[in-house]
Amino acid sequence: MALEIKVPSVGESINEVTLVKWLKADGAWVERDEVLAELESEKATFEINAEQAGVLKHIAKENDTLLIGDIACSIDTAAERPAGAEAPAAAPAATKEAAPACYSRTCKTCCRCKSNTRSCGHHCR
Repeated sequence: MALEIKVPSVGESINEVTLVKWLKADGAWVERDEVLAELESEKATFEINAEQAGVLKHIAKENDTLLIGDIACSIDTAAERPAGAEAPAAAPAATKEAAPACYSRTCKTCCRCKSNTRSCGHHCR
């Protein structure tokens, strides 16, 4: 069975997003909650995750403009796990990520993605 992954709503005033980059290849095996792609709107960059494990099929292409609710990809949940793909490991104990050196209100550029919009969603806010 194919599970459709749709562009989520990220805010009332946002109607469309751009698919910036696929992080998993078309036809790749993906695990539940694995990050599949980066999307960008006028105000933020965010990710879409796999809702189930299975084989990924890209529907949208990089740099496509998608409306909220459009189908970005699908996951074949009935596909068998390839012999080379390992079962998901147990989740490691949660560790608190250290704040970057520029974690302050005076920071103008994100230390992770070098964005100067201050809405990139990383720690530098």
